[in-house]
Amino acid sequence: MLHIEGLTVTFARGTVNEHRALDDLTLHVAKGEFVTVLGSNGAGKSTLFHAICGTCLPERGSILLDGQDITLLPEHRRARSVGRLFQDPMKGTAPDMTIEENLALAARRGKRRTLAWGVRRDEKLVLRDEVARLGLGLEDRMGSKIGVLSGGQRQALTLLMAALERPRLLLLDEHTAALDPKTATAVLTLTETIVEDYGLTTLMVTHSLPDAIKVGNRLIMMEEGEIVFEAQGEGKSGLSAGELLRLFHQAESLSA
Repeated sequence: MLHIEGLTVTFARGTVNEHRALDDLTLHVAKGEFVTVLGSNGAGKSTLFHAICGTCLPERGSILLDGQDITLLPEHRRARSVGRLFQDPMKGTAPDMTIEENLALAARRGKRRTLAWGVRRDEKLVLRDEVARLGLGLEDRMGSKIGVLSGGQRQALTLLMAALERPRLLLLDEHTAALDPKTATAVLTLTETIVEDYGLTTLMVTHSLPDAIKVGNRLIMMEEGEIVFEAQGEGKSGLSAGELLRLFHQAESLSA
């Protein structure tokens, strides 16, 4: 589903602040894979996501999504194919719009817009059913503004919005980091359910070693813009947090 070859991104090129954020990175992700991504601050995780989304254009390399070359495609042209969830629950939604209105906008992402006003009745029924899947009782509050919801409720809805149109690729950028432990666990469990039910190909950045081991079927570790460690299947599930932490520190020391 995702084929990245030789991706290179350099910031502040030619200045004293020049930084190679991605260094000839190659990554292939099969359809339906759920890949967790680890790495220290500055390892290149967010830059990788920016390059996939089109908010950062590489100087070299290529990105193919489901066989389509999207390397230099404008961000808005990728909107329907790539869903993204951020760390901040306040991002990705319009706080002064209702749950229903936010979901309707998400359902129309990447489609041709018309002058029709509001949310159609048939849309309302479908959206209500989708919200009911979250198990949070929000289907009875479709007219509530998203801004009044808790962080966990809002992140759950943002997750649903990102997955609603079955994107070819779902990017989760530390989407539970700003939540309290109990809420983070609930949102992560919901994430696994939605990814499995919708059959989504997913990349998830996390700083939680237990989550990186437990969630998904494949794990990659990044450092200095490169992939320095990878595990999948039994090799991934058999890892311990202590062993992964040792590998993490080893990668940091080698790049120092």
